[in-house]
Amino acid sequence: MNIARPAIAGAAAVAIAAGGWYAVTPSEQATTISAAQSVEETSISEATTTSSSKTTTTTTKVEETTVVEVVEEDSTEPTLDDADIPTAEGAETTNDAIARVKKLETAPQKPSGGDQYWFTNIDGIKGSEKLSVYSPAMERDIPVGVIRAGVPNAPTIYLLNGAGGSEQDTDWIAQAGTVVKKVFEDEPVNVVIPMAGAFSYYIDWLYEPNSRYLQGKQLWSTFLGSELPDAIEPYLEANDKRAVVGFSMSATSALLLAEHNPGRYAAVGSFSGCAATSTGIPNGWVNLTVNRGGAKPEEMWGRAGSEYNRHNDALVNAEKLKGTKLYISSATGLFAESDTVGFLRKTRDMDFVQASANAQTLIVEGGVIEAAMNACTHDLLVKLKANDIPYNANLRATGTHSWRIWKEDLELSWKQTIKPALGL
Repeated sequence: MNIARPAIAGAAAVAIAAGGWYAVTPSEQATTISAAQSVEETSISEATTTSSSKTTTTTTKVEETTVVEVVEEDSTEPTLDDADIPTAEGAETTNDAIARVKKLETAPQKPSGGDQYWFTNIDGIKGSEKLSVYSPAMERDIPVGVIRAGVPNAPTIYLLNGAGGSEQDTDWIAQAGTVVKKVFEDEPVNVVIPMAGAFSYYIDWLYEPNSRYLQGKQLWSTFLGSELPDAIEPYLEANDKRAVVGFSMSATSALLLAEHNPGRYAAVGSFSGCAATSTGIPNGWVNLTVNRGGAKPEEMWGRAGSEYNRHNDALVNAEKLKGTKLYISSATGLFAESDTVGFLRKTRDMDFVQASANAQTLIVEGGVIEAAMNACTHDLLVKLKANDIPYNANLRATGTHSWRIWKEDLELSWKQTIKPALGL
């Protein structure tokens, strides 16, 4: 099914403006979703995202998609040469870095009020720890969920949350804790999940926003690319092999981390994301996401298409992924059996009203956004193929922008791509 990209973008914009991205019910109870709740990833609770459809993995054939990269000539925004992005000031000793890691004694609070759900839910996973890691660049402690490998000298995998993050209980533990436990609990790998950074795209911002979700310095590339691994890996007695995984918003972030730090990540998992950020329609996605956090993309990287915007465009910089093992996925947006009213009623003991509300969210809004991400994914695969960069692509014939496929992708990417890349 061919859908014009402007039509996809417009439909998704309407869905977002209408409040079509929903928060979750952490208790995993089957509930009717309220339109007053809003989360970018169509973050449906685990009660609505049981897998039932088959997936197809491909490593070769890619649709011929034209990638257009546009940069405006005139700009008064800072360039990469004069942007006030922090750099390391002197060498930090290993002991100094480890000292930045502390036990997290109390649950972080959601901006809407109440404890973040992951704080108690992670206790059910063997080897889990609740920590804070101080960021010198951002001058504050960042909460981090950790699952220890159980053995020294193990590699580390970093799981990045989507737009709403732990601040909206749409993180890996709150939404997919059972799958995280299943995949990693008995594996010789350390799992690290930063539990902050909602709506930030996890990059270094040029300016400091002041909103409900984004306040103060936002220097996530610095934190995730150096400050966090330099502190947490010695703390965990880890080796120097690592991988990073992201979905939806953070699918872009995971790619950028590898591009900005060549050779630092053995593998990247990027699920249902849009690598491009500096061209028309993809930049519009960024605008919609960041606006929901109460900020503007201009605070991140200046005007659209600026040099610093292009520096943070994972499609523009895709050639820097050479040498990194890649698992990339998306679906068409067409609904699967598991998105239907009948399936939800049968498998989750929902009444008709509850199942209908959940199915509508999955099929309509989740379908539109996933179709757009599918177009972005094909652009990325074309660029990778043009640069002779191998990849493992899971292109689903059906599936919406929801936790069902991201849970599948976590398990598949680990088995097929990330685990071998880490030497396990």
